[in-house]
Amino acid sequence: MATEPELHVALDAELPEEVAVGDGTALFVCGWCFHPAQRIAALELLVDGEPQPLRDIRQPRLDPFRALHPTLDPFATTQLERDPASAEDPLLHAYRSGFWGLARIGPRPAGATLELRLRARLDRGDEAEAPLARIAIVAPPHPLAAPRPRTSATGSEPRVAICMATYNPPMDLLTRQLDSIRAQSHSNWVCVISDDCSSPESSSRLRAMIAGDERFILSRSERRLGFYRNFERALSLAPAEAELIALADQDDSWRPDKLAALIDAIGDAQLVYSDARVVARDGAELSPTWWATRHNNHSDLLSLLVANSVTGAASLLRAELLATALPFPPHQFAHFHDHWLGLVALACGEIAYVDEPLYDYVQHGNASLGHAAANRMTSLRERLANQRRPAERARMWRLHYFADVWRLRQFCAVLELRATPAMSRRKRSVLRRFLAADRSPLMLARLVARGVRELSGTTVPETLGAEWMLACALLWRRLLAIAPGERPRRTLRLDALPPASLVAEPGQTGLDPAVADVAAKIEPLRFVVAEGAPRRVNLLLPTIDLRHFFGGYIAKLNLAARLARDGVRVRLVTTDPVGALPPGWRETIEGYSGLAGLFDAVELTFGREAGAIEVSSEDRFVATTWWTARIAGEIASRLERGPFLYLIQEYEPFTFPMGTFAALAADSYRSDHVALFSSELLREYFRLHRIGVYAGDADAGDARSASFQNAITAVSPPSPAELSARAPRRLLFYARPEAHAQRNMYELGVLALSRAVAEGVFSDGWELHGIGTVTQARSISLGAGARLDLLPRAAQDAYGALLREHDLGLALMYTPHPSLVPIEMASAGMVTVTSSFENKTPAAMAAISANLICAPPTLTGIVAALRSAASATADIDARVRAAAVNWPTDWDRAFDRELVGWVLSALGLDRLGA
Repeated sequence: MATEPELHVALDAELPEEVAVGDGTALFVCGWCFHPAQRIAALELLVDGEPQPLRDIRQPRLDPFRALHPTLDPFATTQLERDPASAEDPLLHAYRSGFWGLARIGPRPAGATLELRLRARLDRGDEAEAPLARIAIVAPPHPLAAPRPRTSATGSEPRVAICMATYNPPMDLLTRQLDSIRAQSHSNWVCVISDDCSSPESSSRLRAMIAGDERFILSRSERRLGFYRNFERALSLAPAEAELIALADQDDSWRPDKLAALIDAIGDAQLVYSDARVVARDGAELSPTWWATRHNNHSDLLSLLVANSVTGAASLLRAELLATALPFPPHQFAHFHDHWLGLVALACGEIAYVDEPLYDYVQHGNASLGHAAANRMTSLRERLANQRRPAERARMWRLHYFADVWRLRQFCAVLELRATPAMSRRKRSVLRRFLAADRSPLMLARLVARGVRELSGTTVPETLGAEWMLACALLWRRLLAIAPGERPRRTLRLDALPPASLVAEPGQTGLDPAVADVAAKIEPLRFVVAEGAPRRVNLLLPTIDLRHFFGGYIAKLNLAARLARDGVRVRLVTTDPVGALPPGWRETIEGYSGLAGLFDAVELTFGREAGAIEVSSEDRFVATTWWTARIAGEIASRLERGPFLYLIQEYEPFTFPMGTFAALAADSYRSDHVALFSSELLREYFRLHRIGVYAGDADAGDARSASFQNAITAVSPPSPAELSARAPRRLLFYARPEAHAQRNMYELGVLALSRAVAEGVFSDGWELHGIGTVTQARSISLGAGARLDLLPRAAQDAYGALLREHDLGLALMYTPHPSLVPIEMASAGMVTVTSSFENKTPAAMAAISANLICAPPTLTGIVAALRSAASATADIDARVRAAAVNWPTDWDRAFDRELVGWVLSALGLDRLGA
């Protein structure tokens, strides 16, 4: 049987580089996959060569379709058989390409390497394979070297290991918590504390609090783990002689009899937990019980699966349960440690409950999941009355399908792998039915019934109606199954694109979509500080999107390449979700000027998809947009690194309508930074208006900033003979009708061209073209029989050749930056009309090239400039002379030795390669 190597595959979220397996674990694998020549009939995972079927394949995905067919309207391709413009997907197979499922991994020794591959059976019987990941198998975390605590002389008391997780704890609350542990009536305990790489000050104060008390053992993680992984680490620190395990938060307060009461109540159960009194930080009572609005369930496995009721800080469990619970399932979702421990306990036996509050739970802003959030429920009437449009509802259901249904399925799969021998047949059946819920009308009906019963108020809530949203999510999956056809349908816009991050912070869902867009853009980037990590310069990019790969992006990447060439370890980090990238995208980027071999010289991390990025305490950060500046400032502040470097290529408030984005963009210049401006004109604008580093006096701003000139596309202008022989003459308009390019004044340009046509400026047979749009090519009427032909976006070499074929350029920019396009047009021998803006005057632009005619951004001004420019195209010699623009055409000149030295100094690197 033939094997074809042309399978195109991309993962939506990077798989972990390492995983601890224990007695078995499961990885969620999600992405898109298609073959350019044949349809995929079946798809399976290969886990170290072992085939595992993927049920969910050939799901609709608009993002790779749009990426590979940028000139097509996806909803107008129903009858289209081929797209000759797409070498990667000529038969339009990318739409039906989504897949997802679980890779079940059995026990493996630490030190082994797990290989995941994808194998497709194609519709003509051929097979094709593609690699997905190679993952290191590691041992679960082990305790660091520490003195053995003394065993209590009270031999009849069971030994209890109290496992506490800390991270920059509020010292007043931590002091109270430690005192409450010391005051326990049960005396045979040891408290192991896993500190999640707190600040040096917090770590030092914590160490001082327990100094001289051998019952406390402190172990500091070498890297930031987050609360889920830190509790896993805390549990692994429990000494072998412990019979029982208690969990402790850093900011609660225990009653003196908490341990004793839980020990008395555990009986034959695997785990016991108690009620809690909810208090404010000052101790004021907010609720006498945790269960003010919810019925406390701890016996029904399905109820516990869909809505946890076991609170970790209230729990005591048998030490032998850790053999099944550890290591925790992979942190690919917003998992909670106590939810997992409760499920393991109930799967393996029973859970007991003490119906009295044995500790004070402190409700404050730093709690991972507060009392209010854990007990919040929206009624069925409110949900049905919600005015969400159908498309918004579908997006919400899709979010819950990936973030919740598959989160719980991962738990189910790991429980099946580890706990099956201990589970009853009924409990095994619950897990199996939930794993197959999207194909089981009976399970779907059961979830709907349970959800309606809770949300309608006919019974005391137990799961807060969680089944209702799960049922809606599973209904969305069933809609995918009936979606017709191989092409997108305008009437049924179903898209199986997963959310940008499956590891969502509690309380961030349910926002109005417009608000959620802003929240997602400015959300801090997750990072972990690893003591052994190398020092890097992290250049923050919004995303990688070849449709919008213009001069600004080329400058960002060339700065990274230039620093790497001088021995600096550089990493590109994306801060927005990165959509589908076509095959060969790295080679496409490296084809731009100055970027050859880029990805051999610099690292690349997809920040949102990675879950958390590893940094050292010595890392430096470079921001490249207003929202990456917010992210860079937040990380630099937490690392106490001082100012970050802000690569400023525009006054960004001008790129948005007056509103939230413009205000947040303006605010970014108030952060602690040093500035690198992409032209002296832009720097002068900041100086004139006292913005950013120039908010104080000009001398201070000059000391904290520098400027460079983006290298333009190198174009050899036509010879005088070529220009003289050209007929007809041609105009090229930098036409960007997209909303994000409003500063290029597309509408004003079209109006000016239309009036110029009416006034006879182009009466002698001119050809009028437009370039720059990221949508499909089309033709626009200018009146009087004239048309503007919008050309599809061209690669850099083709773009340079296109410039040489034109005589008159029109490229407007209603901002202080001079824009690269008019300068590139001028360098190709084109007489070019551009627009003025404050200090961007005709004299300033003429100093760059005499081919630049700078006009006021008015209809009359642009039309007059077009008339002058059309006349000036006849002066061939002047055009050729002015093509020698006062602007760099290579990146070695743009980022010369002196400027790179300034950048290194601004980053606090005292020598090259530091």
